[in-house]
Amino acid sequence: MRYALISDIHSNLEAFHSTLEDIEKQQVEKICCLGDLVGYGPNPVECVDLMLSLQKKGKLEVCLPGNHDQAAIFGSEGFNFMAQEAIEWTGDLLERSGALASERLDFLGEMTQPQARVFQKDELLFVHGSPRNFLNEYVFEEDVEDFKKLEDIFTSVSRKFSSKYCFMGHTHVPGIFVDNKVAGKYEYHSQKDIAENLGGKFSLGDDMLLVNVGSVGQPRDGNPQSCYVILDYEPQREGNYIEYRRIDYDVAKTLEAFDNVRRSSDKLHVFLAERIKEGR
Repeated sequence: MRYALISDIHSNLEAFHSTLEDIEKQQVEKICCLGDLVGYGPNPVECVDLMLSLQKKGKLEVCLPGNHDQAAIFGSEGFNFMAQEAIEWTGDLLERSGALASERLDFLGEMTQPQARVFQKDELLFVHGSPRNFLNEYVFEEDVEDFKKLEDIFTSVSRKFSSKYCFMGHTHVPGIFVDNKVAGKYEYHSQKDIAENLGGKFSLGDDMLLVNVGSVGQPRDGNPQSCYVILDYEPQREGNYIEYRRIDYDVAKTLEAFDNVRRSSDKLHVFLAERIKEGR
């Protein structure tokens, strides 16, 4: 089975379109979205509609909620100023989005129900944040030095969920944490390291993994290209692997969409547009 794992689209329609175009070329059977379809970006209505179309075509395995999806429905407590203003604008726009507003809000509302925040299949676990906090916990590269934190997270994967490989988003930084039992330590491989030194693919073997799939709409690893993961997996099969994909998209068109919004609203701050040019 070939899955496309996408996350953190953040209302970036051009990035979403280009990523889906690449997915079409990869013989993918199902798409898993790990959350944050909306927030930050200028095209929330169109992105929700595009995700809905994937669901109606039977291409969507699951669409998990992210913290921004949750905030669009239930409020943005705890967000920083820019994120709060952007998600409030997003929620208002969705509520005023015409005849299909109810369908769009219902889709996000169903996503954000507590029972919909985690997805399991075979030895695979899918969340937005982490297995300990599905919506809000960040697991950053530097956490490879935090033995207690990673031990607790990996234990949650294995004992609470009886899983081996956990896939997540939220940080917008693609990379893989490895529980190397033989060496007795945790390791981290960035997407860049995997591309340059490991042939672009990472095997799913005996070690437990935490895999951050990166961000489609707002990468933060210094690379402005959209990022997603191909997961090629069958239970009990040797040779299962993941492959990161980096995709060019029309950044200028997304910046134009930001400009169009700012002609009538100051809720999408300039920084949110500037950061996608540099992938930060």
